[in-house]
Amino acid sequence: MLRPLEGPQNRPSEVTVRLRLFAVAAAAALLSGCATLPEGAVEAAPLVCPAGSEGCDPIQPVGPGGTVSMDMGNFFFDITDQFLVTGAVDVTVTNVSDAYHNAQFLGAADGSDIPEAEGQETGTGTVLLFPGEWTVICTVPGHRAAGMETTVTVYASEEEAEAARAAAEESAGAM
Repeated sequence: MLRPLEGPQNRPSEVTVRLRLFAVAAAAALLSGCATLPEGAVEAAPLVCPAGSEGCDPIQPVGPGGTVSMDMGNFFFDITDQFLVTGAVDVTVTNVSDAYHNAQFLGAADGSDIPEAEGQETGTGTVLLFPGEWTVICTVPGHRAAGMETTVTVYASEEEAEAARAAAEESAGAM
C-alpha cells in the first residue's frame, strides 16, 4: 500500500491556505446576495395558461397550405410537387412496396400527423408547416439509414411558390 509522503514539502503553504479561505468566504458572500430579493420586490409566480386561452396556444403556421402527393417504397420518397406553401398541408402517401412505411416531417408544428400506409396502400395526413426547408423521413427502424429521407421546401406565399416553380421549369427546359 502506498502512503502519501509526509512532511513539510507536501503541505500547502500558509499563504495558499489563506487564499483558499478568502476565496471560499468571497464566494459565500456573493452567493448570499443572490439568495434574497431586493427591497420592495415581489416574488413572481410562474405563468400558467389555461388551455385554449388567447395567447397561450402553440404557435401555428398561417397560410393557405395545400396538398402534396408522394410515392414511397423500399427505400425512397418520390414527391410529385416540391412547391408547398406554409399552412396546413394535406399529404397523400402511396406505398408502392409490400412493407409498411410512413412520412414524418421533422420539426412540423404541434398537431401534425405522420402519414402512413401499409404495403400497396395509400394513406393521408395533415402536416402543419412553416416556410423553410423540411426533412421527411420514414421512422421505421433502419429505413432512414437505408436512404428513406428527402427534403421539401415550403414557401411563405403562393406567389413565392409559383415563382420557384417557374424558375425550375425554365431551368429544366434549358437542359
